[in-house]
Amino acid sequence: MPSGSIQRGFTYIGLLMMIAISGIGFAALGEAWHTASQREKEKELLFAGGQIQSAIQRYYQQTPSPIKQYPARLEDLLLDKRGPKPQHHLRRIYIDPMTASRDWGLIKDQERIVGIYSRSKARPFKQDGFDEAQQAFSGAESYQDWEFSAKSGIDAGSGNANDRSLVKPVEMPVTSSTPSAIASRGSGRQVK
Repeated sequence: MPSGSIQRGFTYIGLLMMIAISGIGFAALGEAWHTASQREKEKELLFAGGQIQSAIQRYYQQTPSPIKQYPARLEDLLLDKRGPKPQHHLRRIYIDPMTASRDWGLIKDQERIVGIYSRSKARPFKQDGFDEAQQAFSGAESYQDWEFSAKSGIDAGSGNANDRSLVKPVEMPVTSSTPSAIASRGSGRQVK
């Protein structure tokens, strides 16, 4: 056998090995990028959900009449014309970073929005280490379990007439006056 053929064979095998090693490296790089991207989206979800949750709480607390109300639509948080001076509880309707849409799952109490959640069924990477208000998110099976509800932080113990009109009460111990996040299936949410 000529030595040129043997040389080409070794070059071919070396080239195949280099392609295989490069493929493994690119797969690992792709996985690392996906994980980093997912974690960044989780941070965005926690921020957006917290902003909407706080806006719902402000909308409720700043009801000009004695009977407090939650918004009927998320757009009501952008421009609240219920009082003599229009209020802006939210600067914009945030995009759900997990689904890349403004189609949030809505937690409702008699046609009024008391909270939101992502419609993504993906399993969160973040399973612990949440802020105090979001401790209920620990161990969630999907992003849908990350519920941002202003209901429990506002109505708990208020004796408001609206409390008796709940479709299904949300049971959550309240430890502070800030809105708390709820992450339990069967929490009485109704999806629009």
